Amino acid sequence: MLKLDEIIYSDNGRKIGYQYSYSNDISKFFNSKEAYYIKYQVDVSQLSKSINVIPFLANIMPIAWFVGFDVYVDELDETFYNSLKELKEEFSRHFNEIKQSTLHVNQLVKNQIDKDNCGLLFSGGLDAFESFTRNIDKKPYLISVHGADIDIDDVEKWEEFKRFNQEETLLDQNKLCYVESNLRRFYTYEVDLLVGVGWWGKIQHGMALLSLIAPLSILYGIKTTLIASSNTGEVNFGWGSTSETDEKVRWANQSVLHDGFHLRRTQKIENIVAFAKKTGYKVKLRVCYSELRKGYNCSRCTKCQRTMLGFILDGANPNDYGFEVPKDFYDLVLKNFDKNAMMTVGVKYEWTCLQDKAKSIQKPFIVFDETKECDKFNTFVNLNLNEIVNRNEVKLQRQREMKFRIINKFPKLFDYYLKIRRKF
Repeated sequence: MLKLDEIIYSDNGRKIGYQYSYSNDISKFFNSKEAYYIKYQVDVSQLSKSINVIPFLANIMPIAWFVGFDVYVDELDETFYNSLKELKEEFSRHFNEIKQSTLHVNQLVKNQIDKDNCGLLFSGGLDAFESFTRNIDKKPYLISVHGADIDIDDVEKWEEFKRFNQEETLLDQNKLCYVESNLRRFYTYEVDLLVGVGWWGKIQHGMALLSLIAPLSILYGIKTTLIASSNTGEVNFGWGSTSETDEKVRWANQSVLHDGFHLRRTQKIENIVAFAKKTGYKVKLRVCYSELRKGYNCSRCTKCQRTMLGFILDGANPNDYGFEVPKDFYDLVLKNFDKNAMMTVGVKYEWTCLQDKAKSIQKPFIVFDETKECDKFNTFVNLNLNEIVNRNEVKLQRQREMKFRIINKFPKLFDYYLKIRRKF
């Protein structure tokens, strides 16, 4: 069992600390040196405990579902209590590992949001920026979380992220909300291993990020929260942020919209380019959080590759949107499909969208050399992606888990390794 003993406020009411205790049989899943906390830019201490407990439970309950232990809290928003039941059922459709567990609440509270404002989880990436440009007339509050994509100890990258936001004149600086939380560090690597590595992506991130908005929704009257979609209904696999899961995250009379679910990533890029042509404003996307990146993106990882290729296929120069296209760009792309490559169904879908787009155009945007780029572009068009899906899956999964264990058992050594890589 796990019990929330007390909610403690500090830093002039801006920081929520959760004091909780748990039985020895589940202690290996929790970081005894770092209890879960959240820090806002405003005082949230006067809000109902039934609201301020929501972020805590959104992070704890999924662990309880997979491990199989009961959770005890004093009070909770009634809508969110029912939301958790629906969420557990939804995750059970994709994950057989979910076990019996019960949430015990002494008092259920009905809460109300009186205004009708809009909020958007904002990472600065393609999905978030595209959602923002389509909903710009709603003037949404933009909520960014330190501790999600950027490690909570990485102050330099976080300050850089905020500077990027300040440089974007398209953004209303008065609507930027920054939240700090150790939502990826209060548990141990044993939690990741519950799903074979990848807890944050497969399970946690949708619920965890949305729940952080609960206190802000009361203070700012945010009745509708947008979270940008990653995929469309063309693919269906267990993931921590889908229309089925995100839109079940509710409290008070608030609702969540998994926004852009009808759009492929290539279509989102088309919308960004169309927005630039209409307004003359080319946004600087931040799709990459590589440890080795400098500036907006590293422009070399697979996520950067796919995004840059999307712009190229739409006849636009990626260099105008926060990237620096490398000379060996197409070589990097084609390396994803060599004999040693392994591709999941989800990643295959991303490349399929790009391949479908490539087949529909006459010629891509040329960055350096037309002859060489068109030749390699045609090679990409003719690839058989079905031959690559799940190839070497068992071998690479074992390697991934081994690497994960080593990193988590020797974090200081890994940090030293990263410093060496950055230097050279």
